[in-house]
Amino acid sequence: MLKLNGTTKPFTPKGVGTFFPERAAKKKRVEEIILSVFSKWGFKEIVTPGFEFLDAISAGLDENLTDRAYKFVDRGTGRILALRPDITAQIARIAAASLAEKPKPMRLCYNANVFRYEEEHAGRQQEIFQVGGELIGIDLPESDAEMVAIAVESLKEIGLNDFEITIGQIGFFKGMLKEIGLDSQTYLNVKDAFSKKEMLRVEGLLSGISKPRRDKLLKIADLFGKEDILDKAEAIADNKESRKAVQNIRDVYRILKLYGLEKYILIDLAEVRGFDYYTGILFEVFVKGIGYEIGSGGRYDSLLGKFGYDCPSTGFALDVERLLAAIDAQGIELKTDGVDILLIDFNKDKSAAIKLAKALRDKGFHVSRDIIKRGLNSSLDYAKEWGIPKAIILGARDLKEDEAFIIDTKTSEKKKIKINQLTDFLSV
Repeated sequence: MLKLNGTTKPFTPKGVGTFFPERAAKKKRVEEIILSVFSKWGFKEIVTPGFEFLDAISAGLDENLTDRAYKFVDRGTGRILALRPDITAQIARIAAASLAEKPKPMRLCYNANVFRYEEEHAGRQQEIFQVGGELIGIDLPESDAEMVAIAVESLKEIGLNDFEITIGQIGFFKGMLKEIGLDSQTYLNVKDAFSKKEMLRVEGLLSGISKPRRDKLLKIADLFGKEDILDKAEAIADNKESRKAVQNIRDVYRILKLYGLEKYILIDLAEVRGFDYYTGILFEVFVKGIGYEIGSGGRYDSLLGKFGYDCPSTGFALDVERLLAAIDAQGIELKTDGVDILLIDFNKDKSAAIKLAKALRDKGFHVSRDIIKRGLNSSLDYAKEWGIPKAIILGARDLKEDEAFIIDTKTSEKKKIKINQLTDFLSV
């Protein structure tokens, strides 16, 4: 509880979501759009548990994510439960345990929140709303390209156009790093420095190896751009794993060009986040006006194997709150469901208003009745405050029994109309 002006008020923990009606409507619309795109590509929605036994899901979580999970004790069994910190791990568990006999590929999508503990100073949300999908059972460049294409189509359907998707391939960096033959601790330190783009630190960590080898690894930091970057990458790739990774990106990029999406794609071979999770292509989604990624994904072929079912997989998730921030930053107007009409009735007998409200709802309109006794101006102020665009007035002094006023709450424009003509008029 929090004391404010001498009054004790309840408050919520930092980093959890509260969406007031207008924002909630936008959130719902964004989620509906993305899920509809997945549906058009043949994906089926799956709903996963809000919490699970920690030992049942921990095989699919890295140590950091396990540590950040919110944990509590199951009263019935005494086992440790965790609020879901990740949807992909849940889907991997479900696919391995219950869907393994289903024909492949499996195309599964979801709309859910995850919970991850963050230090208060980190400025990150602890409840994250995600919409994403997993394509399970195909180890082909076309499946990776499909996931990138769905991400692009989702953003375009929302109305975002000024965005880019950076694509990397974790095998390129892994191959280059293995070729140097570092001890295990230096290997981890170099990986960490690369993930943070701390190239001076990388150079220091590599001071003990030959200059040609060191320079070759440092050149990875410059491998960012369009398709021509792949030629530069190929020129320094001195091992089979790295060359295979370059060819993999070429194949994925070629398919994305067939989709006509190359203008949205940048190649980044210096991206090594998710080093221990991804096994091939990885990508991040960036939108102009937002200084951080709004989504990410990639190939994770070893994840299902941790649950006893080896099966290739690729997927991605978009962060809904970050998408809403991007929509605001780009000034996009989202068409959302809301109340279309406030029905204001000054008749003593309310039966006509109740019948009219039902008739309008049956035609698809969203109608609220103003059932509080107050003056017309107060009712119109109420409609404006709640973003209700039209008011219908019954029972006013200068109206006949079969007439109504329609008022545009933004412009105050008023029109008299026969009640039996209302539906046709509103449908125009």
